[in-house]
Amino acid sequence: MKLLLIRHAQSENNVIEDRPDYAQGRQPDPPLSGHGHDRAQRFAQDADLSGVTHLYTSLMLRAVQTAAPIAARLRLPVHGLELAFEYGGLTTGPAGGFTPAMGSDHARLSEHCPALIWPAHLHGHPWDGGAEAWEEPVFHARAARLLHNLRTRHAGQDTAALVTHHDFAGAIIRTALGWRVTDAPPTFHLAHLGTALLDLPDDGGAGGLMWLNRKPRGMEV
Repeated sequence: MKLLLIRHAQSENNVIEDRPDYAQGRQPDPPLSGHGHDRAQRFAQDADLSGVTHLYTSLMLRAVQTAAPIAARLRLPVHGLELAFEYGGLTTGPAGGFTPAMGSDHARLSEHCPALIWPAHLHGHPWDGGAEAWEEPVFHARAARLLHNLRTRHAGQDTAALVTHHDFAGAIIRTALGWRVTDAPPTFHLAHLGTALLDLPDDGGAGGLMWLNRKPRGMEV
């Protein structure tokens, strides 16, 4: 199978991340900014997604909002993946002592993305937000579980697209390439709406990175 990673568009937290009051102003689960919504729409219109057979998203709001126009263009359902969230999960951040925060439920996220399919094991329940220890082995293990689950579902000529996040996309790439968690991990920087394509062999062996940070023409900056 092939796995196309797509980083979400600009969020409201991204807008303020360089401000001195960022810790006080950040939201545990921020929506896309107005600019982010506009760019997500343009990405969905202009990106070459012709080979995508299945669409997945993190359950964080900014990812679900990014996936919505992609799903509309491809006329595909969007399967929520509980494991695809950003490092650390949902918390109040430094101003709130990193207290875990609850994620959204299916009804609320469906308002942003009507094509969203809720994970079956969460039926009737919200996502718990995924708060976790900030440790590389934790992220690596989660990436390995996600890749195993996708490989179990897909084989052969399937191309799955996953809307995810900057740091966790790097963990997925390193894990797919067969790097050990003890290897010094250079960061695979994935810009907003940048894509990375992984070729994952059906036998579960190490995959290949076919490209990193590709965007539609005119969206490179």
